Amino acid sequence: MKGLHVSIIGAGLGGLCLAQGLQRAGIAFDVFERDARPDSRAQGYRIRIDADGQRALSACLPPGLDVLFRHSCAVAASAGSFFDTGLRPTRGRPAPGWRRTVDEAGAPAGGDLSAHRQTLREILLCGIESRVHFGKSYLRHAPMGQGGLRVAFDDGTALATSVLVGADGVHSPVRAQLAPAAAPEDTGAVCFYGRSAAMPALRRDAGAAGEALCQGTSVIFADGFAAILDPMRFREPLPQLAARLAPGCRLGAVEDYFYWAVIGPRARVGPADAEATPARRFAQVAGLVADWHPALRTVFDQTDPRSIAMLPVRSARQPALWPAGEATLLGDAAHAMSPAGGVGANTALQDAAELAACLAAVAGGYQALPAALGRYEAGMRERAAAALEASAAAAARLAAAMDAADAA
Repeated sequence: MKGLHVSIIGAGLGGLCLAQGLQRAGIAFDVFERDARPDSRAQGYRIRIDADGQRALSACLPPGLDVLFRHSCAVAASAGSFFDTGLRPTRGRPAPGWRRTVDEAGAPAGGDLSAHRQTLREILLCGIESRVHFGKSYLRHAPMGQGGLRVAFDDGTALATSVLVGADGVHSPVRAQLAPAAAPEDTGAVCFYGRSAAMPALRRDAGAAGEALCQGTSVIFADGFAAILDPMRFREPLPQLAARLAPGCRLGAVEDYFYWAVIGPRARVGPADAEATPARRFAQVAGLVADWHPALRTVFDQTDPRSIAMLPVRSARQPALWPAGEATLLGDAAHAMSPAGGVGANTALQDAAELAACLAAVAGGYQALPAALGRYEAGMRERAAAALEASAAAAARLAAAMDAADAA
C-alpha cells in the first residue's frame, strides 16, 4: 500500500514501541501526545518487563537500543521475599507470569527485567524525536471520502492519515469515540507509588533487615492492604552507558533508589484524592505504615513527597469492541487492567509489536489494510482476555493474602 501513514495518539510505552516498529519497517508515522514534555508528570518508576515484553521490544527497537534497554535495567541480587509488617518471612507466591531475574543463589536467571520507566521511555524516543509531537491533544476523527481518516486536534489543526491508533491510556479519548460503552470500571482499589532515597541509610543503619530489603523485591502483607518494595540499583551511570552502547541516545542520570507501591481498597488505604497536595499524600501513606518495622518505615520516611502519585485502580471486564475500520486501539485504551499481575504494560508492548508486524504486511503488499487490522484486533483481544483473567486472578490472590494478614 503506497503512501501508508499511521497517526498514533499517546506517547506512552505502547505508542512509542509501535512507532519504533513502524520506523524499523519503513512506514511513515506521527505520534501526538497531549503532555507538553516527556517528563510533564509522574508516570511511575520501576516497571517489570517480562519475557513477552522483552520479545516485543526486541522486535521493534533497533538492535543497539535493545541492548541499551537490557543493560539499563536494575540489577537484583536475590529472587525476592514475602514479609509481614514486622519483616518476618511469611507465605506468599508471585503471580504465575513472574520469572525471577536471579535464582535462589543470586545467579542470573534470564527472567523479568526491572526498568526505570522514564529511562525506557527515553530509549523508545531515540531516533524518532522529530516524529513525536508534544502538546497535541486529540479531539476527534472522521472518515474521508476516498479512504483514510481526518484527525482533528484541539488547537484547531487537522491531518489526513491512513490509520489512527489510540494508545492514549485508561482514559482514552479515541476509545471514547470508537467504543463509548467500553470505559474500564473503578475496582474500588487505590494504588500509591513513590520513589525513596533510603538505600544508603538502610545499609548503614538497619543491619541485616536493611540489607535484606536492598537485595530484591519485597512484598509486604499488611492488615487489609499490601506494599511492594523494589531496590533499583544500576550497573553504571546511565548517561555513560548510553554513550558506550548507543552513541547518540541521551539518557538522564538516575541515582539508585527504592521503588514502592501500596495497593488496597479505599476503605482501608483512604480516599483517592486527585487534588491532594504532596504533603497530604505523604501523610496518608505515613499513617498506613506508622507501626511497621523501622527498616520499612525508613523506606517511606525518605520518600520525596513530590514523587508520590496516586491512581484509582480501573479494569475492563473484557477487551473493548468497536466497529471495523481504519481506527484501532492498543494497551490500556483497549484493555485496562489491575497492576496486581504486572502484565498491563507487557500486554501493551505485545500489542505494539503485533500491530507493527500487521502494518508491515500492508506496506509490503502482502495483505490489505482491513484484513491486517482485523488480524491484529482478533489476536489482541485473545491475548488481552487472557491477560485480564491473569490480572484479576493476581488481584484476588493479593486480596486473599491481605485478608489473611488482617486476620492474623
